[in-house]
Amino acid sequence: MRYQRVRLHEQSDPRYRAYVAKIMMSRTNHKATRPASNRSIFGGEVEVLLRQWLAQFHPLSERRFVEYDERNGRQLVRKYREIDAVFEYTARHLHVFEMKATSQVRSLNRGLRQLNETQTILQTIMGHIHSTILLVDTGIITADEVTQRMAEPDPPLYAPVTLDDFIRDHPHIPVVTPTAFDPTRAEVHIVRFTIDDIVALAGDDAPSLHLDWSDEFEDDDEPIEPPTRMNYASHDAHEDLDESPLAAAMRRALRSPDERA
Repeated sequence: MRYQRVRLHEQSDPRYRAYVAKIMMSRTNHKATRPASNRSIFGGEVEVLLRQWLAQFHPLSERRFVEYDERNGRQLVRKYREIDAVFEYTARHLHVFEMKATSQVRSLNRGLRQLNETQTILQTIMGHIHSTILLVDTGIITADEVTQRMAEPDPPLYAPVTLDDFIRDHPHIPVVTPTAFDPTRAEVHIVRFTIDDIVALAGDDAPSLHLDWSDEFEDDDEPIEPPTRMNYASHDAHEDLDESPLAAAMRRALRSPDERA
Protein backbone atom coordinates (compact mmCIF):
# COMPACT_ATOMS: atom_id res chain seq x y z
CA MET A 1 0.00 0.00 0.00
CA ARG A 2 1.44 3.39 -1.03
CA TYR A 3 -0.24 5.47 1.70
CA GLN A 4 -0.29 4.41 5.33
CA ARG A 5 -1.15 5.82 8.78
CA VAL A 6 -3.55 8.36 7.29
CA ARG A 7 -5.35 10.70 9.66
CA LEU A 8 -7.34 13.93 9.46
CA HIS A 9 -6.56 16.61 12.01
CA GLU A 10 -6.98 20.29 12.81
CA GLN A 11 -4.37 22.98 12.35
CA SER A 12 -3.78 23.05 16.11
CA ASP A 13 -2.64 19.42 16.19
CA PRO A 14 0.55 19.32 18.34
CA ARG A 15 2.42 16.89 16.11
CA TYR A 16 1.62 18.97 13.06
CA ARG A 17 2.66 22.23 14.71
CA ALA A 18 5.93 20.68 15.87
CA TYR A 19 6.66 19.52 12.34
CA VAL A 20 5.82 22.92 10.88
CA ALA A 21 8.02 24.66 13.42
CA LYS A 22 10.93 22.40 12.54
CA ILE A 23 10.54 23.04 8.80
CA MET A 24 10.21 26.80 9.27
CA MET A 25 13.30 26.90 11.45
CA SER A 26 15.42 25.07 8.90
CA ARG A 27 14.25 27.06 5.87
CA THR A 28 13.74 30.67 6.80
CA ASN A 29 17.40 30.99 7.74
CA HIS A 30 18.32 30.44 4.10
CA LYS A 31 15.78 32.56 2.22
CA ALA A 32 15.33 36.31 1.90
CA THR A 33 11.85 37.66 2.54
CA ARG A 34 10.06 39.09 -0.48
CA PRO A 35 6.72 40.88 -0.38
CA ALA A 36 3.69 39.00 -1.63
CA SER A 37 2.25 40.16 -4.94
CA ASN A 38 -1.31 41.48 -5.22
CA ARG A 39 -2.25 38.33 -7.12
CA SER A 40 -1.03 36.18 -4.25
CA ILE A 41 -2.90 38.31 -1.71
CA PHE A 42 -6.03 38.11 -3.85
CA GLY A 43 -5.72 34.32 -3.78
CA GLY A 44 -5.94 34.44 0.00
CA GLU A 45 -8.92 36.78 -0.12
CA VAL A 46 -10.67 34.42 -2.54
CA GLU A 47 -10.12 31.48 -0.25
CA VAL A 48 -11.74 33.28 2.69
CA LEU A 49 -14.73 34.36 0.61
CA LEU A 50 -15.26 30.92 -0.88
CA ARG A 51 -15.14 29.29 2.53
CA GLN A 52 -17.81 31.72 3.71
CA TRP A 53 -19.87 30.88 0.62
CA LEU A 54 -19.54 27.14 1.23
CA ALA A 55 -20.59 27.48 4.86
CA GLN A 56 -24.15 28.32 3.78
CA PHE A 57 -24.54 24.76 2.50
CA HIS A 58 -22.94 22.83 5.36
CA PRO A 59 -20.70 23.60 8.34
CA LEU A 60 -17.04 23.53 7.41
CA SER A 61 -14.85 21.03 9.20
CA GLU A 62 -11.70 22.19 10.97
CA ARG A 63 -10.21 18.79 10.22
CA ARG A 64 -8.84 19.72 6.80
CA PHE A 65 -5.23 18.71 7.29
CA VAL A 66 -4.05 15.23 6.34
CA GLU A 67 -1.09 13.43 7.86
CA TYR A 68 0.10 10.34 6.01
CA ASP A 69 3.13 8.19 5.36
CA GLU A 70 3.97 7.64 1.70
CA ARG A 71 6.01 4.65 0.67
CA ASN A 72 9.16 5.54 -1.28
CA GLY A 73 10.89 2.30 -2.12
CA ARG A 74 11.45 0.59 1.21
CA GLN A 75 11.08 3.81 3.17
CA LEU A 76 8.02 5.59 4.54
CA VAL A 77 8.10 9.40 4.30
CA ARG A 78 5.88 11.43 6.60
CA LYS A 79 3.89 14.08 4.70
CA TYR A 80 1.15 16.60 5.35
CA ARG A 81 -1.45 17.96 2.98
CA GLU A 82 -3.86 20.84 3.46
CA ILE A 83 -7.32 20.65 1.91
CA ASP A 84 -8.86 24.02 1.02
CA ALA A 85 -12.25 23.17 2.53
CA VAL A 86 -13.99 20.07 3.87
CA PHE A 87 -17.58 19.05 4.53
CA GLU A 88 -17.51 16.24 7.08
CA TYR A 89 -20.93 14.63 6.75
CA THR A 90 -20.05 11.59 8.88
CA ALA A 91 -16.88 9.98 10.20
CA ARG A 92 -16.52 8.16 6.87
CA HIS A 93 -18.16 10.55 4.40
CA LEU A 94 -16.35 13.71 3.24
CA HIS A 95 -16.70 16.38 0.57
CA VAL A 96 -13.33 17.96 -0.25
CA PHE A 97 -12.82 21.21 -2.15
CA GLU A 98 -9.87 22.46 -4.18
CA MET A 99 -9.79 26.21 -4.88
CA LYS A 100 -8.12 27.63 -7.98
CA ALA A 101 -7.98 31.35 -8.80
CA THR A 102 -6.27 31.46 -12.16
CA SER A 103 -6.17 32.63 -15.75
CA GLN A 104 -4.63 29.37 -16.94
CA VAL A 105 -6.53 26.19 -17.83
CA ARG A 106 -3.53 24.13 -16.80
CA SER A 107 -4.36 24.99 -13.18
CA LEU A 108 -7.59 23.01 -13.60
CA ASN A 109 -5.60 19.99 -14.71
CA ARG A 110 -3.34 20.37 -11.71
CA GLY A 111 -6.37 20.75 -9.47
CA LEU A 112 -7.83 17.51 -10.81
CA ARG A 113 -4.56 15.70 -10.10
CA GLN A 114 -4.49 17.13 -6.57
CA LEU A 115 -8.08 16.08 -5.93
CA ASN A 116 -7.40 12.61 -7.28
CA GLU A 117 -4.37 12.16 -5.04
CA THR A 118 -6.24 13.52 -2.03
CA GLN A 119 -9.08 11.07 -2.69
CA THR A 120 -6.63 8.19 -3.06
CA ILE A 121 -5.02 9.04 0.27
CA LEU A 122 -8.31 9.49 2.14
CA GLN A 123 -9.90 6.37 0.70
CA THR A 124 -7.67 4.34 3.02
CA ILE A 125 -9.78 5.61 5.95
CA MET A 126 -12.97 6.96 4.33
CA GLY A 127 -15.85 5.14 2.70
CA HIS A 128 -17.27 8.00 0.60
CA ILE A 129 -15.49 11.07 -0.74
CA HIS A 130 -17.04 13.73 -2.96
CA SER A 131 -14.80 16.32 -4.58
CA THR A 132 -15.26 19.73 -6.21
CA ILE A 133 -13.01 22.37 -7.73
CA LEU A 134 -13.98 25.98 -7.05
CA LEU A 135 -12.56 27.91 -10.00
CA VAL A 136 -12.21 31.68 -9.94
CA ASP A 137 -11.71 32.68 -13.57
CA THR A 138 -9.36 35.67 -13.52
CA GLY A 139 -9.18 35.93 -17.29
CA ILE A 140 -8.93 32.54 -19.00
CA ILE A 141 -8.38 33.25 -22.66
CA THR A 142 -11.40 33.01 -25.00
CA ALA A 143 -11.59 31.52 -28.48
CA ASP A 144 -11.70 35.00 -30.07
CA GLU A 145 -8.62 36.06 -28.11
CA VAL A 146 -6.80 32.91 -29.23
CA THR A 147 -7.60 33.74 -32.85
CA GLN A 148 -6.21 37.26 -32.39
CA ARG A 149 -3.07 36.05 -30.67
CA MET A 150 -2.34 33.42 -33.30
CA ALA A 151 -2.70 36.10 -35.99
CA GLU A 152 0.04 38.25 -34.42
CA PRO A 153 3.40 38.62 -36.18
CA ASP A 154 5.08 36.47 -33.53
CA PRO A 155 2.41 34.01 -32.34
CA PRO A 156 3.02 31.33 -29.71
CA LEU A 157 4.11 27.91 -30.92
CA TYR A 158 0.92 26.35 -29.62
CA ALA A 159 -2.52 27.89 -29.37
CA PRO A 160 -3.48 28.71 -25.74
CA VAL A 161 -6.09 26.41 -24.24
CA THR A 162 -9.53 27.86 -23.54
CA LEU A 163 -12.09 26.76 -20.97
CA ASP A 164 -14.24 25.48 -23.83
CA ASP A 165 -11.31 23.28 -24.89
CA PHE A 166 -11.12 21.89 -21.36
CA ILE A 167 -14.86 21.18 -21.28
CA ARG A 168 -14.65 19.44 -24.66
CA ASP A 169 -11.73 17.28 -23.50
CA HIS A 170 -13.40 16.44 -20.16
CA PRO A 171 -17.06 15.80 -21.02
CA HIS A 172 -17.48 13.78 -17.79
CA ILE A 173 -16.64 16.80 -15.59
CA PRO A 174 -19.51 19.31 -15.42
CA VAL A 175 -18.67 23.01 -15.16
CA VAL A 176 -21.48 24.87 -13.41
CA THR A 177 -22.23 28.35 -12.12
CA PRO A 178 -22.39 29.07 -8.37
CA THR A 179 -26.21 29.16 -8.47
CA ALA A 180 -26.22 25.64 -9.94
CA PHE A 181 -23.91 24.16 -7.30
CA ASP A 182 -25.34 21.01 -5.72
CA PRO A 183 -23.37 19.84 -2.66
CA THR A 184 -24.96 16.39 -2.94
CA ARG A 185 -23.49 15.80 -6.40
CA ALA A 186 -21.27 12.72 -6.16
CA GLU A 187 -19.12 13.06 -9.28
CA VAL A 188 -16.19 15.45 -9.60
CA HIS A 189 -17.31 18.82 -10.92
CA ILE A 190 -16.16 22.41 -11.23
CA VAL A 191 -17.94 25.53 -9.98
CA ARG A 192 -16.81 28.57 -11.98
CA PHE A 193 -16.82 32.00 -10.36
CA THR A 194 -16.20 35.22 -12.26
CA ILE A 195 -14.46 38.26 -10.79
CA ASP A 196 -17.90 39.88 -10.55
CA ASP A 197 -19.07 36.91 -8.47
CA ILE A 198 -16.16 37.41 -6.07
CA VAL A 199 -16.85 41.14 -5.83
CA ALA A 200 -20.47 40.35 -5.00
CA LEU A 201 -19.41 37.88 -2.30
CA ALA A 202 -17.12 40.52 -0.80
CA GLY A 203 -20.00 43.00 -0.50
CA ASP A 204 -18.96 46.13 1.37
CA ASP A 205 -15.39 44.83 1.54
CA ALA A 206 -15.08 44.64 -2.25
CA PRO A 207 -13.04 47.90 -2.55
CA SER A 208 -10.31 46.32 -0.41
CA LEU A 209 -9.83 43.34 -2.75
CA HIS A 210 -6.37 43.26 -4.34
CA LEU A 211 -7.51 43.38 -7.97
CA ASP A 212 -4.73 45.66 -9.24
CA TRP A 213 -2.16 43.24 -10.62
CA SER A 214 0.02 45.86 -12.30
CA ASP A 215 2.81 44.99 -9.84
CA GLU A 216 3.56 41.96 -12.01
CA PHE A 217 4.92 41.56 -15.51
CA GLU A 218 2.21 41.69 -18.15
CA ASP A 219 3.43 38.44 -19.69
CA ASP A 220 3.55 36.61 -16.36
CA ASP A 221 1.35 33.59 -17.00
CA GLU A 222 1.82 31.86 -13.68
CA PRO A 223 -1.50 30.76 -12.18
CA ILE A 224 -2.79 32.38 -9.02
CA GLU A 225 -2.64 30.00 -6.10
CA PRO A 226 -4.31 30.62 -2.73
CA PRO A 227 -1.55 31.12 -0.16
CA THR A 228 -2.62 28.20 1.97
CA ARG A 229 -1.87 25.25 -0.25
CA MET A 230 0.35 22.81 1.56
CA ASN A 231 1.85 19.52 0.41
CA TYR A 232 5.28 18.91 1.78
CA ALA A 233 7.72 16.54 3.42
CA SER A 234 11.10 16.84 5.05
CA HIS A 235 12.93 16.28 1.78
CA ASP A 236 11.44 19.22 -0.17
CA ALA A 237 13.72 21.91 1.27
CA HIS A 238 14.12 23.59 -2.10
CA GLU A 239 10.73 25.34 -1.74
CA ASP A 240 10.90 29.14 -1.44
CA LEU A 241 9.09 29.57 1.86
CA ASP A 242 9.07 33.35 1.85
CA GLU A 243 7.37 33.54 -1.53
CA SER A 244 5.36 30.35 -1.66
CA PRO A 245 1.84 29.55 -0.40
CA LEU A 246 3.49 26.99 1.85
CA ALA A 247 5.23 29.75 3.81
CA ALA A 248 1.99 31.57 4.59
CA ALA A 249 0.33 28.35 5.68
CA MET A 250 3.18 27.41 7.94
CA ARG A 251 3.37 30.83 9.54
CA ARG A 252 -0.39 30.75 10.15
CA ALA A 253 -0.15 27.30 11.71
CA LEU A 254 2.35 28.57 14.24
CA ARG A 255 0.14 31.40 15.47
CA SER A 256 -1.97 31.03 18.55
CA PRO A 257 -5.76 30.65 18.10
CA ASP A 258 -6.21 34.28 19.25
CA GLU A 259 -3.73 35.53 16.67
CA ARG A 260 -5.47 33.60 13.89
CA ALA A 261 -8.90 34.97 14.82
